Amino acid sequence: MKGFEENKKENSILRLKRVSIRFDRRCYNFSKTTNVLTPYWLTLSLNRRERVSLPIVFGEKQRERIEETFRGKWHFTTVEMVKRNGEWYAHFVLKKTVEVPDEPETVIAIDRGEHNLAVAVAISKNNLNKPMKGQFWRGEEIKRIRGLYNHIRRSLQKKKLLRKVRELKGEEKRKVNQQLHIVANEIVAYAKQFTKPVIVMENLNGIRDNFKRSKRLNKRFHSLPFRKLQTIIEYKALLEGIEVRYLTKKETRGTSKTCHKCGHVAQVKGRQFRCPKCGLIYNRDLNACINIAHALTRGMGWGSREPPELADEAGGTKPQLNAGSLAL
Repeated sequence: MKGFEENKKENSILRLKRVSIRFDRRCYNFSKTTNVLTPYWLTLSLNRRERVSLPIVFGEKQRERIEETFRGKWHFTTVEMVKRNGEWYAHFVLKKTVEVPDEPETVIAIDRGEHNLAVAVAISKNNLNKPMKGQFWRGEEIKRIRGLYNHIRRSLQKKKLLRKVRELKGEEKRKVNQQLHIVANEIVAYAKQFTKPVIVMENLNGIRDNFKRSKRLNKRFHSLPFRKLQTIIEYKALLEGIEVRYLTKKETRGTSKTCHKCGHVAQVKGRQFRCPKCGLIYNRDLNACINIAHALTRGMGWGSREPPELADEAGGTKPQLNAGSLAL
């Protein structure tokens, strides 16, 4: 902020609307006192000589997490002071040490796509030939929210109401993030039902550069927050003691075109994968998901496998329509 003020040109229209200052553990102290009205106090070192103590008020959920931190379940790392609409907010960053199994026994593969936001399937070390409980998350609510706000933005832009457009951006983001948390919670709950699970996903670096379709399909695909969903899944899984691994682009190459039963590479048309070699007819997203799981099991040295049986849901289970409607 100081550098911005020093270098700003005299007639510049640029303004700073959000002020944030980050303090590490050397520069702040947070404590709980016996004061009934304001028990939580944050002391900030502004420089070598000056300190300021501020009373902090939490919401109920945030207060429970802070109390857990005082009991040693979490650890304070940094705090970021953010000024919004004339009021200051303190964002505490906490960390927690968790233990994950040294030798997982179940691989939970998560695939993503435009038609199905996420697809999951489980493969056990004790039965590599039987994929278990394939499940789909369509993410229809996220698509609906994005489509609705895109329509509203176009209308406001035509009327040149740019301030309203900026206000809608934050509102849309909050609603989409809420849906992502719903999907991530259900995916982690799905993984928890298996013995010593490990979640595997594809590294998405460069995914948008490699997706070239029609203008309409490109817009729909690029509006889906795959990376954000993966980030939320990862931290929620780690909190439950579930390890998350990522496969490189090389390791996942051809997963959508390869038959998981015989390994034949075929062209895919429509929502079904049809193998001309072994005759397999399978949901294309579930087939790709099983191939991702096999890519990790091979790397873990779980041994060779015979042509697998069909997954439990391959006989006709339909994908769920809404991320929040899945019953686990």
